[in-house]
Amino acid sequence: MEKRALLAFALSMAVLFLWEMFLSPQPARKPESTAVSQTANPAKPETSTAPAAPFVPSEASKGVDWSNVPQQHAAAVAPTSKTWVVDTPLYTARIAAAGGRIESLTLKKHRQHVDPASPLMDLIPSKGSGYYPLAVDLLQHGQWPLATMAYEADAPEEIRLSPGDGEKALILSAEIPGAVRVRKVMHFSEDTYTVKVEVSLTNLSETPLTDQLGLSSYAMPFDEMQSSYNQFKVTVLKNGRLEHFNQKDLKKETPVLKPPLRWAGFENNYFLQALIPGAEQHFQVATRLLDPASGLIQLVYLTDPFTVAPGAAVTVSNTYYWGPKELEALKRGDPRLERALDFGWFSILAKPLLVFLRWLNHYTHNYGVAIIILTVIIKILFWPLTHKSFKSMQVMKKIQPKMAQIREKYKDDREKLNQELMMLYRTYKVNPLGGCLPMVLQIPVFFALYRMLYGAIELRHQPFWLWINDLTAPDRLSVGFELPYIGGLPVLTLLMGASMFIQQKMTPSAGDPRQEKLMLMMPVIFTVFFINFPSGLVLYWFVNNVLSIVQQYWINRQA
Repeated sequence: MEKRALLAFALSMAVLFLWEMFLSPQPARKPESTAVSQTANPAKPETSTAPAAPFVPSEASKGVDWSNVPQQHAAAVAPTSKTWVVDTPLYTARIAAAGGRIESLTLKKHRQHVDPASPLMDLIPSKGSGYYPLAVDLLQHGQWPLATMAYEADAPEEIRLSPGDGEKALILSAEIPGAVRVRKVMHFSEDTYTVKVEVSLTNLSETPLTDQLGLSSYAMPFDEMQSSYNQFKVTVLKNGRLEHFNQKDLKKETPVLKPPLRWAGFENNYFLQALIPGAEQHFQVATRLLDPASGLIQLVYLTDPFTVAPGAAVTVSNTYYWGPKELEALKRGDPRLERALDFGWFSILAKPLLVFLRWLNHYTHNYGVAIIILTVIIKILFWPLTHKSFKSMQVMKKIQPKMAQIREKYKDDREKLNQELMMLYRTYKVNPLGGCLPMVLQIPVFFALYRMLYGAIELRHQPFWLWINDLTAPDRLSVGFELPYIGGLPVLTLLMGASMFIQQKMTPSAGDPRQEKLMLMMPVIFTVFFINFPSGLVLYWFVNNVLSIVQQYWINRQA
């Protein structure tokens, strides 16, 4: 029974791994949040609404007519080379005069690859394609090229923010004579990755202007390390819950999300490009997949219909975040963004573990060493539980012959068999599940570590030792030739599998050859699982196995 329980535990761990990697359920989506209209044109606003409010909810707010939302492309950009550069201690942003859009935003503390000479991380990966964030459109006046026309600014071409400067603004404007004037104000800060953007639309005509204003953002995968554990996706915080839409989801639907909406944007494990609405109502956010090959996605902030009197203006104010998913950076940008650092069901344990890991790194200056120390500390904390588990397994091994005699003697009397087995357990003061229950109590901590180690940007491009130069990349040692499908040799992963095999051989067996063969297959299965996992996670598992072997050896010597 002990061995069966242990087998069930090991198989459950394998199932949980597969579930977490491929089948983890997403939060339930309300039907109205994904409703979309592909053909209906926006209706005129109701005349009975109070004139004090420019935004008028209508049937048009129930969906998006994508035919009225342009796709900004390089071919449509007005020929101009003028740009403004905003340089802060955290990033450098380039704003193009064509459309007054951000054409690049490079992070000074993060690079695209582990090579120190590689380019800085650019969170506008669509650079060069013409798909730039902050494109302005009026849905009922698509003939006005507001998203691509030349904007002007009474500002130097380079704006620098040094520590202590606080905030500076770049004011851009463009005008279609006799029609509209667009004024775009971007507020940059020296200590956050957020940019506050105010868009004002002034009616220059002699008649009321009725329309809907759209602000488009674009993104594609931030880096090349896309995998089952580092997916690029659209994420939304709505009603206190995170909703995710990956590329496969967007092929099936074009989600339209309504207030209350805390933020929406693009993310992977390490970086976030997010829109934080400045208003509580009178807008919706819609997203669609533009190019499945490159993964290019468009996200549109769309106001409710409005009417602007001649000479009057309507203003929309939002905040945008382009930066890493570091807890402190997210909090400084906006407290609502803290939820972007999501480790699933185990966030309540994973976030404190991440804080502690960062504290250890402050003294070790090596996240690999910090992981080893963290593993040792967790092993010490759980030592009484694992000790009890191993001792229980030792006792169960001793009484296996007696259990076999009882089963043979009472094989035809199930009730008597159970009574005798229970009496045997009481005599030797052993719980048949005593070897597994302590392990079950450790599962939440293990999965919290599992989620934290493969999703923490603190480990990105951080070296450990020898060939392991990136704790978020799979473990690979170049040996002069390429292995099929995986390239280099996964030395640490193989050592992890070998340590698991040794640990399994040291575990007391029940004497059932079939169960023993199944249990000995677990190291092979886990090695295959871990072959493409981040090396930081493999390092934790390997060190944990080595410590378990030492503990098992010590207990076996005592026995």
